[in-house]
Amino acid sequence: MRLMDLLGLSIKNLWRHKVRTFLTVMGVMIGAGAIVVMISLGLAMNKNFETQASQMGSLTMIQIMNWNQGGKTADGKDIPVLDDAMIARFGRMPGVEVATPLMDLQLKAMAGKYTSYLYVMGIKPEALPLIGLTLAEGEYFTDTDTNVLLGNQNMAQQFYVSNPRRWEPAPADFNLMEQKFTVSVDMLYGEKLQQGQVPAKIPAKPAKMRITGILGMSGGQYDYNIFMPLEQVKKLKTEQDKFNKANGGSSNGGGGMIYSKFGDPSATQKGYTQAIVKVKDMDNVSKVFEDIKAIGYEAYSPIQMIDEMKAQSAGLRQILGGIGAMALLIAAIGITNTMYMSIYERTREIGIIKVIGARLGDIRRLFMVEAAWIGIFGGITGVLFSMGASLFLNNSNINIMGGNQMWGPDGVTRLPISYIPLWLAAAAFGFAIAAALIAGFFPARRAMRLSVMKALRQD
Repeated sequence: MRLMDLLGLSIKNLWRHKVRTFLTVMGVMIGAGAIVVMISLGLAMNKNFETQASQMGSLTMIQIMNWNQGGKTADGKDIPVLDDAMIARFGRMPGVEVATPLMDLQLKAMAGKYTSYLYVMGIKPEALPLIGLTLAEGEYFTDTDTNVLLGNQNMAQQFYVSNPRRWEPAPADFNLMEQKFTVSVDMLYGEKLQQGQVPAKIPAKPAKMRITGILGMSGGQYDYNIFMPLEQVKKLKTEQDKFNKANGGSSNGGGGMIYSKFGDPSATQKGYTQAIVKVKDMDNVSKVFEDIKAIGYEAYSPIQMIDEMKAQSAGLRQILGGIGAMALLIAAIGITNTMYMSIYERTREIGIIKVIGARLGDIRRLFMVEAAWIGIFGGITGVLFSMGASLFLNNSNINIMGGNQMWGPDGVTRLPISYIPLWLAAAAFGFAIAAALIAGFFPARRAMRLSVMKALRQD
């Protein structure tokens, strides 16, 4: 039997029993739609977990501290120094895109008559665009830039006129990009000494700085930081150590923090205090995270929170998937029942087809194609039904699965209740056809094995 004849005859047979065919297709539609909607609720939960965790930092970024809660490695040894060699080791780990240390520093800054205390963080320039930092204006600094810094949205509000009698903040039109900055490790730089304060024995040498850009608000953990090139911060920190030592181990009465010299064996702490590792994709984050923890460092990544949330909701997602699968199983039973009913009603027709020369394979294929048509129509309508249900849930005020709103830098963000990716819709369609073919297999075999003589005697 030719393919076109087979397709036409199968459609005609289904059309002869329109109501029964329609109800069977409806069963498949509900089953396929139910499994898509139920799985989409679980996928939306996972997607929302990732969105919420991303507010705490990039999902592919790992923060590393040069300590752990036990104070020792797993084998009882001292925690390795977090130095340049260790940073390079992190960078060579499979899946790592960039590894950079972070070095913080407090400075006094002057811009015209305005002054401010700046808490800056040294970082490798190549890591800036990779750790989720976005620019509102300007550009990132590079390896070749000197005496530069990267500001943030709140930096202008920190400048004021140094006047002991009254607080005079910088005006609203104070444009950081147009200012010429002078920074110093002396916390009293640019101020008049008050009673009880003494001038530095050896004054600190101020440095001219310029801002290359202003960070935008991305919702990440570094939105409020001020960044400088790592090598520049190292030089300033060394200068600060010399200044503190020359002036009696203080910051000249300014109340600033005192830092130990980086790499100084006599310092109380060696190496960097923290570092960042940026992994290329989320699939490798957990492996890199565990490798870093195995070395002995304390580490943090938003992926931890996602894993914990997913573990807590795993049972619920399985229940939702099971409900959808049960609905599709019921639909498959309906297909089987429809096909068996069709065989009983068409027993004489099957006998006549065999007598006029139809092969057994043709009869089997005829019933399998009829089952496939039910699966195709049911799968298409089921996917459309699930998309409509998903659209309704996401645009309604229904609050399920623990809330669907999140506060961010841009205000309230509405989280999806249902999420249907393309692969899920395609899988549901294919699953509906597969279920229909499996359900139609045994009725087709029964039709193929019917005795011609019994079939022709059937009224």
